[in-house]
Amino acid sequence: MIFADPWILLLLIILVPFIFIYKRRKKSGIKISHAYGLADSSPSLRLRLFRLLPGLRLLVIGLLIFVSAGPRIGEAKSSVTTEGIDIVLAIDTSSSMSSVSFAPGVTRLDATKVVIREFISDRLDDRIGIVVFQRDALPFTPLTLDKAALDTVIVNLDSRLLPDGTGIGLGIATAVSMLRESSAPSRIVILLTDGRHSAASISPEEAAEIAAALKIRIYTIAVIGSDQNNQQVQSVDLELLEGIANRTDGHSFIATSPDDLAKVYRQISSLEVGPVVTKNELLNSSVTPWLVAISILLSIDIFLVGGIFRRFSE
Repeated sequence: MIFADPWILLLLIILVPFIFIYKRRKKSGIKISHAYGLADSSPSLRLRLFRLLPGLRLLVIGLLIFVSAGPRIGEAKSSVTTEGIDIVLAIDTSSSMSSVSFAPGVTRLDATKVVIREFISDRLDDRIGIVVFQRDALPFTPLTLDKAALDTVIVNLDSRLLPDGTGIGLGIATAVSMLRESSAPSRIVILLTDGRHSAASISPEEAAEIAAALKIRIYTIAVIGSDQNNQQVQSVDLELLEGIANRTDGHSFIATSPDDLAKVYRQISSLEVGPVVTKNELLNSSVTPWLVAISILLSIDIFLVGGIFRRFSE
């Protein structure tokens, strides 16, 4: 138990002399030569109750002092939560993503959308933003916890949103800009591409330097599909993507099938887990019952002294 004003409890000391006075006080009565005739008589119930009044008054005063000190009965509670991180998905939507097979009857972009939708649905506590890039880059959705809205956006991605090309540097720079003002405990970019940087814009190396300066990690994913003869079609600068990831303390991955891609996103998800936060809460109980009890006791004391026990108190 804690008190808002514990020093008020010092007033309980004033009750000590009153207790002493009540115990030493002279009892009123009529002097008689002997009490043989009264030996078998016993005090009435009213008289017995009247003798309790001094103790009742002291109890009321003590409770009043006690309540004035602000007693609180604390009940500690704790909860464990996972603090979310901020993630930007930078997705290459160039024409090759929609024209090259990643599996029989499935393009790279179609497979990517399926995997990313699953990834988003699993990141319950994280804010996620989406950037699409071709020759230019577009911040498609800001950081949000609205997974349904993100899912709708991913379903409708296609290769006709921007002028064709592969601006990896601009894709990174746009994603980093979205995370610049974030105060999340961890900020990451997941860059997915199937091509080489070919746009006349900021270079991927310069964009990676900015990300590193802001302590934003970049995970790179190289998507390698197959042609009609089931031969792998590799047009990705793997060395560049690995360098970007290493410069920002991230990781680089290669996916050659939809299953590979799903494993990559699951691996990234396992690497990026938000910190566990334990929150402690102290709940204080109300003192209203104490106040009600004091009011009742005071009412009883006044009623008894001014009523049925009045003749004993005079």
